[in-house]
Amino acid sequence: MASPDNRKVPSRRVDLMDDELYRLIAESSVDYAIFHIGLDGIVKSWNPGAERIFGFTPQEIVGRHGSILFVPEDVFRGEAEREMRFASETGRAQDSRWHLRKDGSRFWANGVMLGLRDRTGTLRGLAKIVRDDSGLKQSQELLHYQINLADAIASNAAEALFLIDREGRTTFANPSAEQMFGWRREELIGQFLHDKLHNRRADGSPYPVEECPHMRVLVTEQTLRGEDDFFVHRDGRILPVTCSTAPIRGEGSIAGAVLVVRDVTEQRRAEEVAREKDEAFRQAQKLESIGVLAGGIAHDFNNLLTGIMGNAGLARRAVLAGRNEKAADMLQDVLKASERAADLTRQLLAYAGKGQFVIQPVDACKLVTEVGTLIRASISKRITLVMDVPDECPSVEGDRTQLQQLVMNLVINGGEAIGDHAGTLIVRIRTEHFTERRERLRTAGFPISTGDYVRIDVIDTGQGMDKETRDRIFEPFFTTKFLGRGLGLSAALGIVRGHHGAIGVRSEPDKGTTFTVLLPVLTELRHLRRSGPEVLLERDIHGVGTVLVVDDDYAVRSLAASVLYEAGYTVELAEDGVQAIERMSLLGDRVSLVLLDLTMPQLGGAEAAMELRRLQPDIPIVAMSGYGDVEVMERFSGAHIDEFLPKPFTPDQLAAKVRDVLAAVAD
Repeated sequence: MASPDNRKVPSRRVDLMDDELYRLIAESSVDYAIFHIGLDGIVKSWNPGAERIFGFTPQEIVGRHGSILFVPEDVFRGEAEREMRFASETGRAQDSRWHLRKDGSRFWANGVMLGLRDRTGTLRGLAKIVRDDSGLKQSQELLHYQINLADAIASNAAEALFLIDREGRTTFANPSAEQMFGWRREELIGQFLHDKLHNRRADGSPYPVEECPHMRVLVTEQTLRGEDDFFVHRDGRILPVTCSTAPIRGEGSIAGAVLVVRDVTEQRRAEEVAREKDEAFRQAQKLESIGVLAGGIAHDFNNLLTGIMGNAGLARRAVLAGRNEKAADMLQDVLKASERAADLTRQLLAYAGKGQFVIQPVDACKLVTEVGTLIRASISKRITLVMDVPDECPSVEGDRTQLQQLVMNLVINGGEAIGDHAGTLIVRIRTEHFTERRERLRTAGFPISTGDYVRIDVIDTGQGMDKETRDRIFEPFFTTKFLGRGLGLSAALGIVRGHHGAIGVRSEPDKGTTFTVLLPVLTELRHLRRSGPEVLLERDIHGVGTVLVVDDDYAVRSLAASVLYEAGYTVELAEDGVQAIERMSLLGDRVSLVLLDLTMPQLGGAEAAMELRRLQPDIPIVAMSGYGDVEVMERFSGAHIDEFLPKPFTPDQLAAKVRDVLAAVAD
């Protein structure tokens, strides 16, 4: 549409000199289309710029009506005639519109049409000057699109969006920001964002603007992403949020920043609920495991107690009837059942990682080789046993018997997994160094820290295990076999724990199983050897001297007194640590040895031992406990215990221990 200027522009007067000047200007211009139109709308002249912009040569366009350059809808509305009429009447018509090229394509152009008059003022024709502004139009349209897009995103985004200037004042806040933090947009615009929304920490304490990370972005010009941030609601609530702050750069300097804030209150609540559910599930698993453990122990102990109580009752009847030999046989069965009960408690201690260990350097390669020799006869002849063991490897610190049991159990377990089928069982030893960055096995036991480890792999080609079985494989009394009960691999886990190592399993159905044991390489011996293997005891184990027996259990005190009286000792009894100190204060150096329980009311064994040492520095002390010797020695470390006697013990073991300690003192 032609639009008049506010001023009336007189039509240009034409003379011969002007015609020549007009021709020169038109023919030398290639950036502008300049052409002459008669009063009838016919094109009279066509410059190179017009040819370049519209695509018509002078021969193709001169003599044709100028409306051919207009788009059809403008032709239909009579825009060409209206522009000519306006220019004729006012002297000038200016427009911005779509035009057509020769090939039919459209382009956006700015143009001006001038009325040409001679010296007498007679209108002789019209001149049209056109500039191709397609690039400008596209830029304007792109800018308009981007503005609309940004407005649509900001208006509909679930996150709160803020723009701040270089001083930290809010220049924009979207509807989600209003809804999320309770402030109206008008209350935020022009205000410092930190003062309104970020002025307190999570605990409610003031948050100085100098420490605000979002404000630092205006200085550092570095994008900041915060996963654990907090913004303040209008009502004072402190909301957990994630916030991303990015600088907006102007010409040569920072112009401000954009903040994208997401309220994660519900997410945090959901995470907390999930954590509580996970914890409840873990507790339920623990309770289930404890229930299985308790049920298994009760089952095995009830069987043992049935034998003990039944044979003891029969032995009593035999004694009353004068059948002493029969009674002796039954009492022997009682002793055997008692030994099996003691073995079960040792397994429980091993499961807890508190078993009785004889701590010494152990050559792992030699130990595994010996196990391989022992185990060959116990596995099917259809199984190929491969011992991949180097000639030498570093020593580990531990109990040789326990470690031998550990490897033997894993090898037997692998053989049973293969069964009567043909298969391969590989026992492999390597030394590995673990660092903080190295990917580590998912193991049970102690956390693997940086250092050197002896790695023992037991690999079988058996049927493998599914995830459910793998997750339960170390549970006490869990078994995949139809027959057999016991602590199984949980005891192996306990042995590994007791040696500050770790054990892991990798397995899939029909792809075999690999058990991996990691044991720390020996650097220095941490514990002195406190106990050794049982020795054959003589029947004549009599001695002399006074023994102070300290135990809160009447049965233990009574047994110890009877055994030691029979062996020739004088016995003094105390029910706890307080009585022991009182008896020692009274008897003084007449006491030759103290037999002291670890766990007692009022004053425990460790505290009592230290006080007894203060009264009699050189008195021999033998500790008694149902716990393993390593834990006992750690708890008695400040009292310098001479020896350890594990419960349960036989009369001969008790008498022999007292005799040996007193003999060592005498020597």
